[in-house]
Amino acid sequence: MKIIRTYKRISLLYVLLAIVSCEDNLQEFPLLTTVPCEDTDVVVDPLIISDFECQANIEIANVTTVRNPTETGINTSLFVGQFIDGQSATDGITINYGTINLSENALFKFKVKSDVTGALVVRLLGGNGATAVISSTVFGGDAWTQQELDFSDFEDGDFDQIMIIFNEGVETNGDDIYFIDDILFDKAIDPCEDVQPDLSIINDFECQQNYLLGDPSQGESAVVVVPNPSASGINVSPFVGEYIDNGTEPFDNLLIDFQEVVDLMENSQFSIKVRSGIAGQVIAKLEGGLMPLERTATIQQTNQWSELTFDFRDAQGAENTRLVLFFNAGATNGTETDSYFIDDLRFIPFAEECEGVTPDLSIISDFECQQNYQLDAVPAVDNPNMTALNMSAMVGRYVDNGTEPFDSIIINFGGPIDLSENAQLNIKVLSSMQAPLLAKLEGGTGAPTEIATTINVVDEWSNYTFDFSSAIDDGNTVLVLFFNAGQSDGTTEDIYFIDDLQFQNAGCNQIVENCDGVDEDLSIINDFDCQQNFPFANAGDIPTVQNPMVTCDNRSSNVGQYTDNGTDPFDNTLINFGAPIDLSVNNQFKIKVLSTEAGPILAKLEGGTPVEIFADITVLNEWVEYTFDFSGAEGNGNTALVLFFNATETDGTPQDLYYIDDLRFEAQ
Repeated sequence: MKIIRTYKRISLLYVLLAIVSCEDNLQEFPLLTTVPCEDTDVVVDPLIISDFECQANIEIANVTTVRNPTETGINTSLFVGQFIDGQSATDGITINYGTINLSENALFKFKVKSDVTGALVVRLLGGNGATAVISSTVFGGDAWTQQELDFSDFEDGDFDQIMIIFNEGVETNGDDIYFIDDILFDKAIDPCEDVQPDLSIINDFECQQNYLLGDPSQGESAVVVVPNPSASGINVSPFVGEYIDNGTEPFDNLLIDFQEVVDLMENSQFSIKVRSGIAGQVIAKLEGGLMPLERTATIQQTNQWSELTFDFRDAQGAENTRLVLFFNAGATNGTETDSYFIDDLRFIPFAEECEGVTPDLSIISDFECQQNYQLDAVPAVDNPNMTALNMSAMVGRYVDNGTEPFDSIIINFGGPIDLSENAQLNIKVLSSMQAPLLAKLEGGTGAPTEIATTINVVDEWSNYTFDFSSAIDDGNTVLVLFFNAGQSDGTTEDIYFIDDLQFQNAGCNQIVENCDGVDEDLSIINDFDCQQNFPFANAGDIPTVQNPMVTCDNRSSNVGQYTDNGTDPFDNTLINFGAPIDLSVNNQFKIKVLSTEAGPILAKLEGGTPVEIFADITVLNEWVEYTFDFSGAEGNGNTALVLFFNATETDGTPQDLYYIDDLRFEAQ
């Protein structure tokens, strides 16, 4: 077995913080009432060059101390440094450190934040002409990341100066901004010392780099070890791999040749973490033995880490020796340099996805882990249209004979259906045609109960409800669903995709408001129903649409749909109140948001003395209410509210969708 170990010294990305001395005099920072350091009894740490607060120990030319533009993630400091890169390809930051002792503290670290991706070069310079150089990469995701550069190989050198060059080798307009922070020297420790190889792990791009990724005849890896561009969610590893795929070639691939039979007897499931801006299929193929076998998974969420698994139990005993990975398999709509960040490639014991899930008998079927009642005529298939309303990977596919007016799905519960708490039947439907939909309860002591509605949304998921509160005590045992009920104008193979058949509490029904005679409530900015009291500056910014997900968290029938340019860090929508906003009592701004993407929200009051408050979207595909406390802005005379979705970030698309509702000011 050939074991490849290539632990590379590379750096993690971090944010800029500017240098400021720990003095008592209040310096001028716009809109601030704090100073970088209020502590009068600071003990200097000689290893810290600057944290731009109380350990700003060495003055750095051309770096300005500013407020941290994004107090999130790995850097919640109030103050950081700001460096504006010059036009020259070799402009940089020079730090006159004095004698640098690398014998004990050879790890040079700092945090950086920028929207510019480019080469990073750090040089140590000495009076005798000695030079030490280490290169890395800054990824322009406009989020704080950490750089760590190990100068242990140069511990005998005589150095007294540090030069940091961003976007090295590239001439620019001279206005690229880099924020930096926590510049220091630390002990260099080999994290892989005494680590024993675990050959179930193909590569974790850290201490378990056990197999070459790429064609062995090429002699080097096809995957480069880089700092994790987004250490979050399911992957906080400092280092990951970056694979460049030719997206114009349908079967460009990454080959892993184990040079011996892959043992699948205990570990038959292949797992890989992936982060990419490209959604699409990934094929994993075992070959080189008696029987090749392919398995497919899908990257569903872009620009965030997800874990894909491939079940190779059927390849046990097939004596395969190679694993081939195809990204965006079969497609040619990419570029020649499509980037995929990957991590933790390994074989693990097969685990049933639904193992340990407790049945929820209010759910008839979600076609995943809650398939509690038999739907023989409705097999589970891949969701053909993942949207905010239905992000499930699997759904049901029902083929209806549209020439038969009462062709149906029959679900037998085997006993009386308990409607005492959950009397409302919910079903999501994706259909290519409008059609009547009839739900019928039968098999009880009384007359059957029928409720009809209409599939009125075409080619998109929509949720339909049937309130069976009147049948609570009828003892019905069977649910029958008729698609295109009573009609014979369809075809013999009309296809309906369905999902999330569930009985829910009828108390969460959609509310359809009657606006006749409703008085204005000016504490409500907009509820997209009867209280649309303050218009958006651009009338077309946020049209009123049907609520795509009616739940107990938001029962409104109408909501707003905002399309944000996720590549513009400060794309926004503005509400002008036309006069100072009265915050004397109602100073808590609240908004409900339904989003498919995580990211920061910024609410800003302006027109007087501006105030900005950040929050983070962390819950996806559910309505969540966010609160912004503007009690400190009373009397500032602000006249406008500006909302920034995915604020300061550029990792979205030009048409990121956010559903919003119930924008209002309330008392604390």
